[in-house]
Amino acid sequence: MTDTCIDLTEDQFDEQFPLLINHLNPSASWSFGQGQGCLFETYGQELEFVRQLHPQQVWTLIDGDDGDIYLVSGFHWVNRIGYIISRDLVPFGTTVQVHIPMDKHGEGDHDHAAG
Repeated sequence: MTDTCIDLTEDQFDEQFPLLINHLNPSASWSFGQGQGCLFETYGQELEFVRQLHPQQVWTLIDGDDGDIYLVSGFHWVNRIGYIISRDLVPFGTTVQVHIPMDKHGEGDHDHAAG
């Protein structure tokens, strides 16, 4: 079976997939404004927490070969920066990708992309 692939903008992602706050790390990045961050680390207690969740609510922040970063639905290992957890599940058989362009300083356009 082939997955359906959907590309979303950052705004579309923010609308469709509300995120869980990283309750394990008060200094977590990927925050909205001055709020607590949503990014979970790739090791230790945070990784163990992520691995216990439903795989369709896990998103992997990936360092792209083109210098940009990507948020891809599912649990991935290659080029991972960290994990983000959505409250809502990605539909079964669907892969969702969000392209986050980085400027020349390695920062995204929005607060949460900059980390």
